Amino acid sequence: MLRMAVGHANCLDAGCAIRGAVESCRRGLGGVEPAGLLLFAGVSYDHDVILQAVAAAFPGVPLVGGTSSGELSSAGGVTDDSVLLIAFGGEGIACTAGVARDYAGPGADVSAQAAAAVAALRPGFDRSPGLCLVFPDGGRGGVQDFCQSLTRELGEGCLVFGGTPGRHLADRRPVRQFFGREVLIHAAPFLLFSGPIPLAMRLSRGWRPLGGLARVTGVDGNVVSRIGERSALDFYRHYLGPHAEPAVELPLAVACEKHKDFILRAPAFFSEGDGSIQFPAGVPEGAMVQLAEANRTDMLADIKTMAKGLAGEVAAGAAGDQPAGVLLFSCSTRKDILGTKAVEEIDALAEALPAGTPLAGFYCHGEIAPSAPGLPLHLQNGSLVALLLGGEVPAASLSSAPADLPCPAGETEALERANRSLTRALSRATESRERLEAQKDRSQALMRVINDEINTARLEIQRKNELLRQALALAEEVQRNLLPQAAPGLPGFDIAGTSLYSDETGGDYYDFIHAPNEQPDRFGIIIGDVTGHGIAAALLMTTARAFLRMRSFQPGSLASVIDDVNKLLCADLADSGRFMTLFYLAIDVEKKRLHWVRAGHDPIILYDAATGLANDIPDKGGPPLGIVTEARYAENSAAGLIPGQVALLATDGLWEARNAKGEMFGKDRVRELLGRHSDLTAADIVTAVLEGLREFLGDDQPEDDVTLVAIKVLPE
Repeated sequence: MLRMAVGHANCLDAGCAIRGAVESCRRGLGGVEPAGLLLFAGVSYDHDVILQAVAAAFPGVPLVGGTSSGELSSAGGVTDDSVLLIAFGGEGIACTAGVARDYAGPGADVSAQAAAAVAALRPGFDRSPGLCLVFPDGGRGGVQDFCQSLTRELGEGCLVFGGTPGRHLADRRPVRQFFGREVLIHAAPFLLFSGPIPLAMRLSRGWRPLGGLARVTGVDGNVVSRIGERSALDFYRHYLGPHAEPAVELPLAVACEKHKDFILRAPAFFSEGDGSIQFPAGVPEGAMVQLAEANRTDMLADIKTMAKGLAGEVAAGAAGDQPAGVLLFSCSTRKDILGTKAVEEIDALAEALPAGTPLAGFYCHGEIAPSAPGLPLHLQNGSLVALLLGGEVPAASLSSAPADLPCPAGETEALERANRSLTRALSRATESRERLEAQKDRSQALMRVINDEINTARLEIQRKNELLRQALALAEEVQRNLLPQAAPGLPGFDIAGTSLYSDETGGDYYDFIHAPNEQPDRFGIIIGDVTGHGIAAALLMTTARAFLRMRSFQPGSLASVIDDVNKLLCADLADSGRFMTLFYLAIDVEKKRLHWVRAGHDPIILYDAATGLANDIPDKGGPPLGIVTEARYAENSAAGLIPGQVALLATDGLWEARNAKGEMFGKDRVRELLGRHSDLTAADIVTAVLEGLREFLGDDQPEDDVTLVAIKVLPE
């Protein structure tokens, strides 16, 4: 099983620091010989001295790593200039190291370089690796392509993680990579693991995109020339000011539509001449981007979410019986933003994981990991990647304190080192303060522009809302004018109707037709309900009204009218999922007999004053209009009406209305109201039913359109 040990020493003397780190690793492994090593150190150290000391202490053990922008561990906290050695060992664990030298140079094929580096290892590595930790130089670009090529070469069973070596921004010494006893430049060293190592990972950000979205319209390699209609530099300066420089504290958030996520891309070099900006991780042409900003609160909240996720992985057994340790690859920008609170990231993870779990890693210029488990590998910026390794924690490592060894330097030398350390710490503090002040200025400029954009957008939204309001008001006026404007004045009958729309416009409809189908002794009443409400339903209702009116003034039976209108609507509504229910009633004025066709609509309700009952009139119904082209509808009829009877046609928005308790208004209430107010005029009956609905709903409004027509038979 895997064991992981951490040696973290911050002495400025290379020999002294690595001596303490080596002894801490020996103690942490609890007597187990290391199978592989990771080394991270500040650029100011004599790296040859460090590597020679490691080779002498652990001869023949594969080692990779690089310079860092800082180191972090549960043993030594967060440091700016220290030596961090991480040792791996355990029964069944084997490691081997590979390297691509001078990779990603001009004209280089990084995929071929990755393939060659893996091929060189195969003869001496007889087991399939399950984990690859890679630390490529990020200065030339090509990191993501190289690491994705490694993934393909090593196979799906091998996960690839890591980070690009770094340095403090103010330190101009070159970034270095470590491979065995060699100190390299422009290289990509990697360490392969085989053996039983359960894995789990999480990624933390805490950044939020802000400002307007824009499309990247010009890319050459990892250089972005244009974003939207501006140069890339002017895109930044639009928000930060006319002379501002792009800063890593304000990366681009590159939208990923497929996974509903974003990836951060930090700017590096820029050109005043053509306004281009280099993004070492690369930004694809056509991508939608925004600026992104982070603050301490959001970052620390997100790290707690990450810690909970890792704790859940441990509880679920993703790390086997217990975790051997956690490797951390964190963006150097996070450390600058968090400042003195950077150590809280370590504390949050340590608190969530089993006691004594070693945590260690380095601050890099790019993190190599998927955005979440199961997603493709990417070069990240601005993130913290936590890789949980399953195995065992020997009792010797439960103490997180570094090895307490006597310093071989004399008192004078020790004081000089302490003085140099304090001087460097003061310089770093000054640099940090200057960066924070610059970031504060950038943030203020950014907020001013974004506030202006928000105000401009708000005014534009108000203007468009007013235009929309006017358009809806006009649509409502037009639709209202399509409904009957007065009672029909039919001899022997009192008829009234109304429609209440839940939006400005709706899908309900009623109409009065004099002498339908060239039959002067008849009077037609139509009520219909289009699926949904609002503009779309109103447009369909208007179309249906036109079809019905056109066909109603031509010869034929009621059934043939509905047959023909259904065919027209089916042609218009094919594959739309919409339809219309309809009740077409024709009254024989002389005989007071009813004729009707029902297409998916609720039956007519008839109240008889003689019996005091209100019931549905049974009939042969048909399907709603607009669904079945070849549907054939049947005409129904009923005996003559007598004075005092009241018929009610309505849409289902009336009885299906629900109050705040979720109760439905229901047909029984409609029947009761119809009987109680049957002695009133038709208009007053409609008003009474609607008033009953309003009392039932209270302060709530109907969620659907409501339409009803009352037909009262008058005395002879």
